[in-house]
Amino acid sequence: MGIKDEMQDKAQKAKQKLQGKQDEASRQGRTEQERLRQRADEARQSGQASFDDIQDEMDDRG
Repeated sequence: MGIKDEMQDKAQKAKQKLQGKQDEASRQGRTEQERLRQRADEARQSGQASFDDIQDEMDDRG
């Protein structure tokens, strides 16, 4: 194996390793984004429930 082949092999391995790290970061980004979206939905639902409770109480008083 010549020096050129050795360097190409090292470059290919580095490229594969980098691609693996990019794939992992992409997966983590998606799961984090999904987790934040779920928390926002839960907060929205909680806020809507509180609003509905207040509205019911106001209707009862009226």
